[in-house]
Amino acid sequence: MPNHNLADPPFDQGQFLDVVGRVLARHLGGSGVVELIGSHSGNINRILELRYQGRSLGARVALNRQHFRYEKDIIKEVFAILLLYHAGETLDDGVVRGIVDGVLRSPCGSHVAHSAVRAILHYDWTMEELPFPFFIFEWIDGHALWEVPAADRYHRAGRILAGLHRNRFEHFYEDIFAIRHYPRPWADHMRAGYARELAQAEAVLPAALVARLASFDLGQLQPGLPCLIHNDYTGANILADRADNLHVIDWDNWVIDCPELDLVKMKYWTAIGADGRLAHQPALFAAFLEGYRERADQPIDAGRLAAYERLWLLRTHNFEYSREAAGTVVEAGSWQRVYPPAAAYVDILEGL
Repeated sequence: MPNHNLADPPFDQGQFLDVVGRVLARHLGGSGVVELIGSHSGNINRILELRYQGRSLGARVALNRQHFRYEKDIIKEVFAILLLYHAGETLDDGVVRGIVDGVLRSPCGSHVAHSAVRAILHYDWTMEELPFPFFIFEWIDGHALWEVPAADRYHRAGRILAGLHRNRFEHFYEDIFAIRHYPRPWADHMRAGYARELAQAEAVLPAALVARLASFDLGQLQPGLPCLIHNDYTGANILADRADNLHVIDWDNWVIDCPELDLVKMKYWTAIGADGRLAHQPALFAAFLEGYRERADQPIDAGRLAAYERLWLLRTHNFEYSREAAGTVVEAGSWQRVYPPAAAYVDILEGL
């Protein structure tokens, strides 16, 4: 496995396109010559829009794994697609373990699809041809939700999320590798995550704020149900196609957790504001929550939502602070430019 204490290797776009061309020639036939239409960088991944044999495709490459805090060096979206086929069920730990182990035994594969997720034509985290995990997918021609911020779309996005949360598990886990082996009660799960983020932040946050966050009473909260949580459910990862159908993308952050966690990002990253940064948009967020409540089979718990709000704000502050401290350069035209700096999350935490 790569050593993540070292810098991520540089990305050679020409080499990458050669590899993708060979993969597509194997799966789709043809010459293997790939046309690059566009390239976009996010916090972790680079997305390349491609055309092959007249077909619109995309490729996603995990380039910034040093700052990625979830399972590294796997294509987690593959696991999510397979689990989504069990919507509405409470999955036995043994069944989930079998799905996970099956994918782990196949670090290179093809043709994984579900109606709720864009189809994956090929995935590879063997690191044999390239030093990065990557996958090739069917391109969805359309716009991100926050580029077309209409209330009815946010309402539908809330309904879609409530449906995704009907994928349930027996227990909570730290990550997918722990499934079946190391289950833990929700209280322990929440305390561990909260303590970890607060410990990372306390050296740079005001002492009074640290004390107030540390005194937040997690013990009085009721456990929620362990669900399939997208964990990056924002206007960037919901696409409206030309027919105005919505598609949920980018599942690499998914976790087993409570539904309330998936509501927080949409609150603070509802849409891009006049200053070009993501911000809370009350009317759009209200439409989103209305849609969610219409379809959810469990009510939103205000106490758990407050806890996950603090957890997410700490986590996001820590992520941005670590990038800023490392002197990470934001490329021109990168999607990273829309994310607020670490100081913005301190201000929000101070106001809670």
